[in-house]
Amino acid sequence: MTYAGVEQEAILLKAVWDMIDDMVNLEVFQSPVTSRPTNLVFKSGSHKRIFAILLADFLAQPRQAALPFAFAPSGQAARETDRTYLFYLEAICRQPQLGAEASGLATAASGFADWLNAECHCPAVWLPELDLSLDLRVSRVWLLKVVGDANKHNFSRLDARVRQIKAMLARHGHVVDEGMVYRALPNFQDWFYTDVFSYHASTIGEFLDQIRRALFDYLSPEYARAWRSGDRFDGDYSFDVPSEIRDPLAFGMYWELMNRVRGGLWFPAFSVSPLLKNHF
Repeated sequence: MTYAGVEQEAILLKAVWDMIDDMVNLEVFQSPVTSRPTNLVFKSGSHKRIFAILLADFLAQPRQAALPFAFAPSGQAARETDRTYLFYLEAICRQPQLGAEASGLATAASGFADWLNAECHCPAVWLPELDLSLDLRVSRVWLLKVVGDANKHNFSRLDARVRQIKAMLARHGHVVDEGMVYRALPNFQDWFYTDVFSYHASTIGEFLDQIRRALFDYLSPEYARAWRSGDRFDGDYSFDVPSEIRDPLAFGMYWELMNRVRGGLWFPAFSVSPLLKNHF
């Protein structure tokens, strides 16, 4: 089946908004301070783990066969984030269909992508299982994917990540047996998850919330155009769906997007302290 551009956009924006809502909400985080720069606080260790897992899903590239409505994959990705949902957001911003002004959404998406593609420098990482101390330099997006997968899967399901970690160590000048990398996975989790991920969680939440707010701003003019008052019962309403949206899936996603705008933004606006943006 071939989807029109506006149908693709409606479906993918709904997917992105859903994923952000699943990560940044008042079940996962305590309500943030809004009067000054602050940090986000997880309600529990389990909520922190769920956030890491869902973030890794957001930073994964969907299989094309499973998403017939998606834009074509980026092929030989120029950036690591070209294999994430940010690729689809940036494609939408280049040729917006549901809104005329996508610059705010483009800025929010590209800002997060630039941050993710940047190098994370972890000095003096001590890996006791390998008897190694080294300065690690890896991209933030790669590190966050490793963290998410390690929280999602038992070590017996981490063969691909283990091979990547082994290759990363080789790039740093250390040839390590694959079995020893498995042994060292808890060491990597101590550094990547307990230290680096914990430090960056507030900034990641801020980036995601900025994208959500930009989605709201981008779609608000379309909501104002499409909303119609009904007369079947008190509070009845409908939407004037664009004529190009014919597929039932896209039609339903458009309605849900408009209802998301109608519901407003319920997570308090916040900014993260600069003290949480100086390291790693």
